[in-house]
Amino acid sequence: MLLALAALAAAGGCLADTMYRWVDAQGVVHYSDTPQPGAQQIQVPNAQTYRAPPVPAAPPGTAATPAAPAVYQSCAITQPLADANLFAPEALAISVQVLPDLRPGDQLNVTLDGARLPASAPGAMNFELSAPERGTHTINAVVLSADGQTLCSAPAVSFSVQRPSLLSPQSPAKGH
Repeated sequence: MLLALAALAAAGGCLADTMYRWVDAQGVVHYSDTPQPGAQQIQVPNAQTYRAPPVPAAPPGTAATPAAPAVYQSCAITQPLADANLFAPEALAISVQVLPDLRPGDQLNVTLDGARLPASAPGAMNFELSAPERGTHTINAVVLSADGQTLCSAPAVSFSVQRPSLLSPQSPAKGH
């Protein structure tokens, strides 16, 4: 209660040593730094304060510690589009965007239906899947630190591949 009184006094722009408390006709308790008829005088102790010591200067000859690298703002699978329906693709291009760019030591891990896709080069953001199988597939992408911690995870993207069959050899777009 004394802490609330000190805060109330500080909110008024000053720190009063003396406060007044009274209850109005509706039973509401009031506090003020000015006396009111029938008010009870309350002594409020000064608020406890703390002053931090100055920060010592770095000893001569020591370099400042570099700031920790910024975290990834976003990562997303940009190709294929979510819920895309593909008819008999010979190959499927998969692209991932990471902002900012992939940092040295971090790696991009892209999986198709849980199986990791090999990167064409270290730090590659583009992958190619030859003759994807018929069905619905899910692509996931995560950025991992050198020690395997997940730094950024892209929302999963699902797509479907349709292939001609003996019962339906034509593309749905050709309208047979």
